[in-house]
Amino acid sequence: MPFTVPQNRLSAAEKIIENYFNELGSGGPGGMRSQCYTAGDSDCQFVHIEGFKKESVANKHFVSRIFREYIHQLSALCETQVSFSRLQQEHTFESIY
Repeated sequence: MPFTVPQNRLSAAEKIIENYFNELGSGGPGGMRSQCYTAGDSDCQFVHIEGFKKESVANKHFVSRIFREYIHQLSALCETQVSFSRLQQEHTFESIY
């Protein structure tokens, strides 16, 4: 999910993201990976990726209170509706040292 935050609201966005990850840490589903990155050379552009081992876990999370509040808060902050799109994985490589 890509989203852009107005410069004057950057600290509020960081707090929303931090709260979301804290909530996931204390009550999020098992079998989930959530990553949020700043994009390019702008601190105001973000990309958030969530991955799930099972589709049923994803379906349950996307209707959870934690997720709904996160999307609602980001949408209000960005003044546009933000949402996740489903991606189909084509290839992956992971090296374990």
